Amino acid sequence: MSMEKRREPRGNKEKEKLQDSSFRRLDFRPLQEAVEVEEKALKKEEIVEELSEIEKDILKIAEEILKLKRYDSEFEIESENQIQKYPIIEKLYAKCIAKLSYRKGYSKEEIFLSIRGLEEKNWIVTNERRTKLEILTNEKLVSILEFIKDNPGIHARDEKIETGLEITRTPFLKHVMTLERFDLIRSKKIGKTLHYFLSEVPEDYDKFKVIFLNPLIPKLLEEIFKDEEITVTKMGENLDIYSGTILYHIKKLKDLNLLKSAKNKSGNKIFLVNFELLKKYNSFFDEPDFTLLLSGLEI
Repeated sequence: MSMEKRREPRGNKEKEKLQDSSFRRLDFRPLQEAVEVEEKALKKEEIVEELSEIEKDILKIAEEILKLKRYDSEFEIESENQIQKYPIIEKLYAKCIAKLSYRKGYSKEEIFLSIRGLEEKNWIVTNERRTKLEILTNEKLVSILEFIKDNPGIHARDEKIETGLEITRTPFLKHVMTLERFDLIRSKKIGKTLHYFLSEVPEDYDKFKVIFLNPLIPKLLEEIFKDEEITVTKMGENLDIYSGTILYHIKKLKDLNLLKSAKNKSGNKIFLVNFELLKKYNSFFDEPDFTLLLSGLEI
């Protein structure tokens, strides 16, 4: 019998070296894709920063449970005893206890209260079948959110939607309904039209923002800034607008307390602009920018 040591195939040795090598790359996704995934993970951490650890843990489990379409998604819980009435929340509650109670030491009460807290803060919206975290990492929804931030008071028929977002009115309305359910935006009906704002924008200035969407209004205010004694006829001539239209808009500005009529010492009728209100408006909205006019300069 030969005592010669059995020679291992060369390929096996090279494979072992490769496995032991500290330079071996285990992730074979394109480098750019790997970087994007890592950046997205970091962004997720920033988004959920306001949540407690137990809420973050429950949110991860909720992402799986909410997608189980065999359960009815409508529920509203007030007490722990109600959980059995709602199969989807019962499933979430049971899964959280199984995964978190022993491993992280959370009590059933802590888990229940955290689930209800996430629901109340709109981090969990069951009829959307997803969490707020999924919304805030969705490229299309985030782009619409940014669009509304840049265009407060926008309405669904505005041409900017198709040019800025490259979508039509119907999908836009579908997406804003989702964003509104998660309390990321709000809608305000002014006249017969729904206008959209970020939830954090105070409602006090909604009507002002909407009236200023009409490019004629800032021009009309500019005419009055230049000459308080200007007549409606003269404004119409300067702006090439029918005087009846000017009167219509002046009435609206008066109703909003942005403008009022008065008489000067000579008894002539003048228009007075509410400077303080415009200053407050510009503290929340950048457009239209009245700072130059308020500084006494002509645009």
